[in-house]
Amino acid sequence: MGVSNGCPVSLLGVRAATLFSALSIDSLFVRDEQPVRVSLGFRTTDTHGALLRSSSQRSSSALDLQLSLDDGYVVFDSNNHKLKSQEGYSDGKWHYLTAVQRPTGLQLSIDNVNVTQGRSHHVRPVNEHSRSKTFIGCIANLHTRRPERSFIPADLSSFSLNGDVVLGLCGLHISPHTELSPAPVLEKHQRHEPPSGSRCARRHAHRAEHRLYDEHSWLSYTLPQQDLNYRPHFSLDVKTKSSRGLILHVAGRGVVPLLALYMANGKVKMSLGQNRIIQHKRKSNDGNWHRVKLSVERSTFHLLVDGVRVTDGHLPNNEGSSLELHNPVYLGSDLKSTAMKGHNIPMNSVIGCIRDFKINEEAVGEPGANHKTSPCLDGAAEMGTYFGGGHLILDNHFTVGPHFVLSFELRPQYLTGLLFHAQSEKASLNVFLMENEVGVKVHDGTGAVSVSVTPRESLCDGKFHVVTVSKQHDVVRLVVDSVSEEKAFPITSTSHSKTLLGSLSVGGTTKYSRVPVSSPFVGCLRNVKIDGKPLAFLTESRVVDPVRINRCPKDE
Repeated sequence: MGVSNGCPVSLLGVRAATLFSALSIDSLFVRDEQPVRVSLGFRTTDTHGALLRSSSQRSSSALDLQLSLDDGYVVFDSNNHKLKSQEGYSDGKWHYLTAVQRPTGLQLSIDNVNVTQGRSHHVRPVNEHSRSKTFIGCIANLHTRRPERSFIPADLSSFSLNGDVVLGLCGLHISPHTELSPAPVLEKHQRHEPPSGSRCARRHAHRAEHRLYDEHSWLSYTLPQQDLNYRPHFSLDVKTKSSRGLILHVAGRGVVPLLALYMANGKVKMSLGQNRIIQHKRKSNDGNWHRVKLSVERSTFHLLVDGVRVTDGHLPNNEGSSLELHNPVYLGSDLKSTAMKGHNIPMNSVIGCIRDFKINEEAVGEPGANHKTSPCLDGAAEMGTYFGGGHLILDNHFTVGPHFVLSFELRPQYLTGLLFHAQSEKASLNVFLMENEVGVKVHDGTGAVSVSVTPRESLCDGKFHVVTVSKQHDVVRLVVDSVSEEKAFPITSTSHSKTLLGSLSVGGTTKYSRVPVSSPFVGCLRNVKIDGKPLAFLTESRVVDPVRINRCPKDE
């Protein structure tokens, strides 16, 4: 195509995504446009589920199509007609398809092989199971082959997304943020709400580091059953000074009731049940990173620490070929699990950091849920306060009166979450994120006003963004970087008295019934000031875990 200075704006965008529900493609087409042509790369290990569909399907709209998998076979469904591949494509490998809807019929090609051509009559409808089942699938390089964009894939970030999409990342083992489970009950019967909204892509996700800082810390993962039960090979890096604690465990229903990796007397050990324990001879609780690999074969199980292989464990009658391990897989300890009881292994989590968790040499991605964890900040870090699902409480720090100014900088990991909350019987203040939009809702006792701003740059760009919330008499103004919006209260206030809101919650709250969003802020805040005075998080706040004051992971 030639070489020139600079990059055309049309070439910038997100070209790949992980789907947990069908992607609506109505915005790609002009009404009554013919033919309708869609091409894309895809990969999945699930056998049922929809990849693409028009939201107007089954209506009178000219755009009426769906691409889905039915028992692993690709199905192109349009205008009550269907084409179905002769081969299955749920093998986890990349495949490329082109689907064309013409007035004269349908055409489907997969990996440059035509499925069939022409009109298909008297076919049964697509399996309803494939229409509704949530599944994990990756797509990349979505083309519509329109003349003006024939060589440019669609920018997936410009679509109207419903939250069941992870942009810029393909991972068949990650979980959708919409299905994160709340953490178990904490002390004092407080619950941490899970994060919601789109997740910012992590630049170093393949080496994501997690800190287990409590004896009941854990991360949970849902992995494919075939990976768990056919010669599973786990690997991870661990750094700890604990002499005892659980590192990894997964329960089983068969002859192997438990697979566990743990620390005892400072040594890394592996257990497959009572009297089936192997261990590394040297102590590894020296505060340095150690690479640990463990696997189960038909008649043996193996453990390696820093490349040194310990004496293998033995399984009689080829018991390793009939494993019945089941999800979830835990790093750390699980309060509810009874799998460890009676096996003489620690019940509590190891205290330390874990990174680069893989199964069968493939990164497992982000955990489906977690409890009492934070980033491992022993590497590159910078000043700020990291919120990992917890929040801070500052007493007597906020009033609503004729004027106030709240300013701060933020760098989120999720695009939805509560930033600041203060409440009294008559007045309230809420500052929050809602899908790359910063919002403010103020009630001064006489009336309420809401203001929102969408910044020019994405909040997921890895940079800190400056936010200022101010009230001058009856006008509330919100500024995000250089973009500002303001609104006046609908009822002009005749009172200039101050209303004390009491405590100010930063990063979340204990109850979400009276706030605009239902999840905490996850990410970093810094330079938080009220009326120009910095807030002293370290000395004047109460911490509801997980929060790390004065230390944020550096996004390099």
